[in-house]
Amino acid sequence: MNEREDLKKWLIKQDRHSDNFQWIYYNFRFYYLSSDHKIWSDSRGDCEQRGANLVIINNKEEQEFLQKAITSYYNYNYWIGLSKNGGVWKWVDDTTLTLRSWMNEYLRPYKYSCAVTSSSGWAYKSCDLKNRWICEKRILQ
Repeated sequence: MNEREDLKKWLIKQDRHSDNFQWIYYNFRFYYLSSDHKIWSDSRGDCEQRGANLVIINNKEEQEFLQKAITSYYNYNYWIGLSKNGGVWKWVDDTTLTLRSWMNEYLRPYKYSCAVTSSSGWAYKSCDLKNRWICEKRILQ
């Protein structure tokens, strides 16, 4: 089977998982914007069940795209694949944070260990709060 057929089967499977198709495409990636609310770890698990992971934001263009997508749905906070472990912010693929888009860079509460994004940028949150989330499925180039 080729990559195109695999992608088509994956999209059909995802469509059957949700009441309405919530995946959007941008730059060789599909993004799922949830309408439900879960804690960070449960959100990550939901993405994994969908064959994806919580979104890893790689550059300013991707951040701007997601901010516009969030604004066009509803301006909620969405979990992203960024959390702090041992004082270091890392993405779900274990890479260290380099791009920064914090709404308030100087506010560094140590008790908050997970990150959300909104139309305004990133914020620190308690991982036990319930928020919407964004999954990301990368397409091989």
